[in-house]
Amino acid sequence: MYIGEAAKKSGASERAIRLYESMGLLAVARSGNYRVFSVADVEFIRLIKEGQSLGLHLSELKVLVNGKNDFDWGKVLQLLEHKQHEIALQIKTLEAKSVRIGEYRQSIAQCDY
Repeated sequence: MYIGEAAKKSGASERAIRLYESMGLLAVARSGNYRVFSVADVEFIRLIKEGQSLGLHLSELKVLVNGKNDFDWGKVLQLLEHKQHEIALQIKTLEAKSVRIGEYRQSIAQCDY
């Protein structure tokens, strides 16, 4: 299949797919000047998009690529654990801010303003 069909099936734009390829994230076979995508290529594009939806940057994903359109799953696991830890810290920070905001609101509500 060509890039238009791969884009439709993967949910990624043609531009995004070209970016993935130019960054070295994605290796696609060519027939003359045309990119020819396999079902496995489309699945790999979906994995890239899923990684992005989890907050992973393309530069982080590029480091995880192991061979043609595959990831080093051990490294993926380590990165996901790291990201989960970062998110837990962000949640704690936001919860502390929320408590402080509640305290300020309460304090202001008791004032004659």
